[in-house]
Amino acid sequence: MNDPIPKPDESRVSPERTRPITRARAVALGLGYWLALVPLTIAPRHSGNVWSRYMTIESIVERGTLAIDASPLMKISGSPDLVKVDGRTYSDKPPVLSALSAIVYAPMHAIGWSFNPSAGDVPRVNLVLVSLVVGLSSAIALIALRLMFQYVPIPRWTADLATLGCGLGTLLLTYGVTFNNHSVAAGLVTAAFGLVMSGRGRGVLSGVLAGLAATIDLPAGGLTLGALGVWLVLRDRRSPWEYLAASGGPIALHVLLQWSSTGSPLPAEMTPEKFHYEDSYWETEVGRFRETVPRWLWGVELLLGPQGWLTLTPDLVFGLLGIVIIAVKRHDPLRWPAIMVGTMVAVLVAFYTWGVRRTDFAGLSFGTRHLLAVTPLVWYFAVAGLARLRFRLLTFLFLITFPIGLGYAWAGMLDPWSRVERRRDVVLLFLQRGVIYPHTIYRR
Repeated sequence: MNDPIPKPDESRVSPERTRPITRARAVALGLGYWLALVPLTIAPRHSGNVWSRYMTIESIVERGTLAIDASPLMKISGSPDLVKVDGRTYSDKPPVLSALSAIVYAPMHAIGWSFNPSAGDVPRVNLVLVSLVVGLSSAIALIALRLMFQYVPIPRWTADLATLGCGLGTLLLTYGVTFNNHSVAAGLVTAAFGLVMSGRGRGVLSGVLAGLAATIDLPAGGLTLGALGVWLVLRDRRSPWEYLAASGGPIALHVLLQWSSTGSPLPAEMTPEKFHYEDSYWETEVGRFRETVPRWLWGVELLLGPQGWLTLTPDLVFGLLGIVIIAVKRHDPLRWPAIMVGTMVAVLVAFYTWGVRRTDFAGLSFGTRHLLAVTPLVWYFAVAGLARLRFRLLTFLFLITFPIGLGYAWAGMLDPWSRVERRRDVVLLFLQRGVIYPHTIYRR
């Protein structure tokens, strides 16, 4: 059970499997998780973020346009996530996820189910969309994670539990029951990494997945696209033309859709002038942003505040530790994946600290969902790092802090679109006593 870690083949910079399993075992874990999410999804969890995407889906299928002016959901949504271009109203969300989700909505519309609130179909349409788009993406993240655990020298049952731990003790559970892009990106990013880790001959599929991730969650997906490209160059000692060409398809789709709506290939967030229009929420006193603390202090809140990434999932601290431990070992077979993931996390934290226009971008959502796309990968290195160290005290600390993440994830799943510090759940009030930086700049 304690096979030595294989010496890496430095011509490929790719690890070897030490605990091989069948794909069916990983798929069974993922599908079991997906089936568990379905009943939890029955009660809709909506927000302005969700309605903004749903209006685009509805408009594509029912009117053949990305413009959402005529959507029957407009009146009930109250969504501020809108832009106006040439007098037409559009969602400010990147359009690829909505366009692909329209493929799921189209058959429902064909049999008479509608997003029109008067028809009473919204709950079941929501259930199908969330289950088939977000729930399956979350399951794919766990399937890929379990397959990646083949490269970590731990017992197979331990790897099974570690995989389920990621699904239950992180925001993957919280956002697995509501329509959002970060859960979808988590599935795409983790699957793309897993494919590249598995060896040669996977450039096309990993390119498509990374390209899709880049269009659905630009910061995390864009970094994944670049990181995997570098890794493929190091592994194969040649330019990854297949990977790059495959990634170009989703990116071209994004450019086409974004240009046809806002007149620019850039995401709406990168064209702030489109948010300035009459009756825009962002022009009101409540919606106007004011910088109140230094950005570095906001970075502390992002990680350790009441909604902090590490506050809500403290086991990710072990992931960061594992990344460092593995990255500094020159001959560790997981060294390059660790370097890639570590770089991605560092750049994402820096971007969301200093690169965004306003620091209240998370709105009323629960926790730091913008780092969800890389959370399964960091969880992976928590387990891999502990397996390298074999230090029982650290493993014990990992296990006793898991219930904290589980408590936050479950509470968040009950209402993903409510900020932690504004909730009065007994569990959250208790857990929040342990917050390292108990301050928030959010005022909306």
